[in-house]
Amino acid sequence: MSGLLYSIGETSRITGLTVKALRFYQEKGLLEPSRVDPSSGYRYYTERDIALAHTLRALRDLKLSLEEIQGVLTEVAAGASLAEQLGRARARLADEAASAHRSVLALDTLLRNQAQAEAYLRAPPPLLERWLPAARVAVHRARGRYSDASVAFPRLFAACGPHVAGAPFCLLHEAEYREEDADVSWCVPLAPGATPRGVTIEEVPEVQAVTLVHSGAPQSVGPSWARLFASLHSKERTPALPLRETFLRVDTQESASWLTELALPWEGNGLRSKT
Repeated sequence: MSGLLYSIGETSRITGLTVKALRFYQEKGLLEPSRVDPSSGYRYYTERDIALAHTLRALRDLKLSLEEIQGVLTEVAAGASLAEQLGRARARLADEAASAHRSVLALDTLLRNQAQAEAYLRAPPPLLERWLPAARVAVHRARGRYSDASVAFPRLFAACGPHVAGAPFCLLHEAEYREEDADVSWCVPLAPGATPRGVTIEEVPEVQAVTLVHSGAPQSVGPSWARLFASLHSKERTPALPLRETFLRVDTQESASWLTELALPWEGNGLRSKT
């Protein structure tokens, strides 16, 4: 056999892999010594083996699994470019890093919502029974996600321009929560006599409802709705549709600072007496 041979101890020193690791990689078929003395069992490695060991260690430092390393080494042995294989590994790690970043952001949101929920339990906002006045609105009714507000409201605002006369609100035509096909009317109040083009205009009737102003992200309103439903049930009133969410303050940078008035009407509501 031509070329220099290095003992397993020397190879360990050169590569930074322990003797135990070198033996483990041999057992896994990842790094075979070029020579094993039949009488002593001593392992000897060539410079090519050492180069392979350096590659193997680099791949392990990249947190690749043994199966992934085996795949890379097999491709390289078959003539594939190591750079190409490492590029694929890099792409996978980048995807994992992006996913981890998204998970961190989601956890941050959960932590903020948890802190908000605890503050809410200590000092919940007051419940009010009041009449919601009739309103003439530009409306877009559709089935979809609640997050479609980010598309529906800008379009309504663009069409209505200077005719907007109040905080936007949505009417929820179902009591239950839906993920994909919620029946929602997105409404923008209009100034008296305004007739903007390109929008549907409707009259939303006056209705009496129990209300509260929820402080926090839109997805954190569950406990506030629970208080409203409980309030009606305690008075033996039957909740009625549509539910209403009026967006008093919207902050695209910090959702925890949102203010949303929730309004829950009940059955048997007639028009307010004019006397």
